Amino acid sequence: MNEQSPFTSVLGNSKAIVTLAIGARFRERWNTQCRANWEMYAKRHGYDLICLEHPLDDSERACKRSPAWQKCLILSQEFSSRYERIVWIDSDILINPESPDVAGAVPLEKIGAVDEYTIPTPQLHRQILRKLYSYWEAEGIPFIDNETPQDYYALYGLPSTFEQVVQTGMMVLSPRYHRQLLEDTYNSYEETKSPEWNYEMRPLSYEILKAGAIYWLDARFNFIWGIYKALYFPFLFAHPDHRRAQECLTRAFERVYFLHFAGSSHEMPLLREVIAQSPPSILPILHEPQRTTIQTHPAEWKLKTPVVLAVFARPDTTAQVMETIRQAQPPKLLIIADGPRPERDGEDESCARTRAIAESVDWECELLTNYSDVNLGLKMRLQSGLKWVFEQVEEAIILEDDCVPHPSFFRFCEEMLERYRDTPQVMTISGGNFQFGEKTTESSYGFSRYPLIWGWATWRRAWQFYEPDMQSWPALRSASWLEGIVDRQAANYWSYIFQKAYEGLNTWDYALTFSCWKQEMLNVHPAQNLVSNIGFRSDATHPDNGIGYQYSHMLTEAMQFPLQHPDKITRDEMADEFTEEVLFSGNLKRLFKNLRTRTRINH
Repeated sequence: MNEQSPFTSVLGNSKAIVTLAIGARFRERWNTQCRANWEMYAKRHGYDLICLEHPLDDSERACKRSPAWQKCLILSQEFSSRYERIVWIDSDILINPESPDVAGAVPLEKIGAVDEYTIPTPQLHRQILRKLYSYWEAEGIPFIDNETPQDYYALYGLPSTFEQVVQTGMMVLSPRYHRQLLEDTYNSYEETKSPEWNYEMRPLSYEILKAGAIYWLDARFNFIWGIYKALYFPFLFAHPDHRRAQECLTRAFERVYFLHFAGSSHEMPLLREVIAQSPPSILPILHEPQRTTIQTHPAEWKLKTPVVLAVFARPDTTAQVMETIRQAQPPKLLIIADGPRPERDGEDESCARTRAIAESVDWECELLTNYSDVNLGLKMRLQSGLKWVFEQVEEAIILEDDCVPHPSFFRFCEEMLERYRDTPQVMTISGGNFQFGEKTTESSYGFSRYPLIWGWATWRRAWQFYEPDMQSWPALRSASWLEGIVDRQAANYWSYIFQKAYEGLNTWDYALTFSCWKQEMLNVHPAQNLVSNIGFRSDATHPDNGIGYQYSHMLTEAMQFPLQHPDKITRDEMADEFTEEVLFSGNLKRLFKNLRTRTRINH
């Protein structure tokens, strides 16, 4: 192991930022994407800047494993003895120049780092991992299922002792205290062959925690772009070249300190102009909503609208939805339930438990039930159940057993039901917003051609137009009806969808879209998302099929009151274009593109 001549920007400081960029490709990336950006940060906080451009160990063993391991050797180099603190940063990280000093609060004897499994919170990280696993599995991308920190260590053959994982892409180190720990890790462990094992990170994290040497830093000091993307902009996985990609990256960069492009360094150039123009300010990062504590109504507001809950055999998700209904305390609760499938062992018990949870009303409420003893299937059960609902009530707020609403959802729906009760142009009110942070209106809501049914509301006067069997579809198809509503690509897509629904596909919501378009009606969409679907999993009626990662466990926000109403009822064309592109026909286009690519590769 020989001392190499690194690129250095030495100002005689007591601390340095160090990275490795071995090989022409990595040197070019660091010089073009990182160098100027890091120099701004280093100058502001008094760091020397050192980029090592040659291996620190060129032995046969070292050459057989990733250069990433050699970060364990930086404290062993002669130059390190000049510094009290060394901050290691992977060469695929960009730094918001307005960020505070990463080493400022770290005790000298401790290693400052971020816990990967708390980015951005432990609960959200676990949900994000499920999204990513769903996406990677659908795309055929190799991955290791490390849903918990214990899995992360155990799969490598280490004791599953710790509940944290040190993200070693950024570490605040001290040559005096940590040289031996890093050297021992380098010498004692071997590499598994594939990148998804994270090279040195598993054993190094384990040894740091075993030594009790960790000082946990704010997650913003090493926020993985893939995690941020999965949380706020998951449509970019399916549409990486989308016109909003730079805007989304900029939003992330404005809300973190160090943005880590682990596995996605090809996206770094999108920020070059943003960084060069002016240092962005640090904005607050968004946090998971706290459903039980947010006050969204004045004390005197009380829900008057009946609520419908459609359930089947998932007591755990039903309990979460029921808790939000309990907070809203509707005066009337109507429960629709399907019967168990005889071929599924234990489903009768699950159905019974689910119904018991749905019936656990502990406030003053009229409870009505519509239960099937036999299994009708999703389509027939929802169609017959909603027919029964609108025989009982004039209007209702409707939830399925996997759609968890924000508390403000109920007031929003009630005010919309009242405002548009006698407006025949409006068919439904949705709690969903699939714009992923894009604000297309200054109002509290807009209008769309798409009825979204993960938490929604409607009236008897609108439901009368629902055409469950789509009996008018053949004639409209022959008349090229869809070409007058959507573009050619979307018309081909929806023609296929409506045909499958007409032939008996086990779903009821495509008939709702068909009925809405046939009547030339619009649907209210809130300006932010009010409902989170928690049902994308193996026991769902419709499997994920690699699409759910975009829409599973979406974050919700509180609707602000009083509502800001739009001046007129007109369709939000920009929002609808995005919805069609990322939720509907645009995904079909991507599928065909992938199939063509795979066919070329196979031949």
